[in-house]
Amino acid sequence: MDERPYPEGVDCCWLASDRIGQLGVFVTGGSGPIPAQALLLTYPLDQIEEMILALSKASDIDLRVRVPRPDRFVALAERGFFVYDWSDVHRTEQYIDEYELMALPYRPFTIDLLPESLSDSARAVRFSVVSFATAWRVDTRAHMASREVSS
Repeated sequence: MDERPYPEGVDCCWLASDRIGQLGVFVTGGSGPIPAQALLLTYPLDQIEEMILALSKASDIDLRVRVPRPDRFVALAERGFFVYDWSDVHRTEQYIDEYELMALPYRPFTIDLLPESLSDSARAVRFSVVSFATAWRVDTRAHMASREVSS
């Protein structure tokens, strides 16, 4: 299967699982690195958020940041996902080149609770040494081959 090109300028999401099978959704802001494995999926990345939001709400959440419009982060976390956003999108006071935790669920989902269409995606991208429950930031490039916006 061929790797899709980086969806430059498209604010899309990709899924991952951590070392214990908990789930994270990563919001690219149109420029954050995407693991090469996520670009091999059979469905477009721009459908992942819609697929997650079709799930029932499953958890209360903890919103970790103050942003003008937290609705997206809240809705994703309510479905049991740790929600990370590409840091350079909302940071102005310092440059942090990682995904940052925006919201976390009190009752996190694991791969076995997902429909097959989403569980395949979460299995494809696995952070084998990361626990989303304690990872306030994730440097994707430090853990796996990733694609980025062309310079």
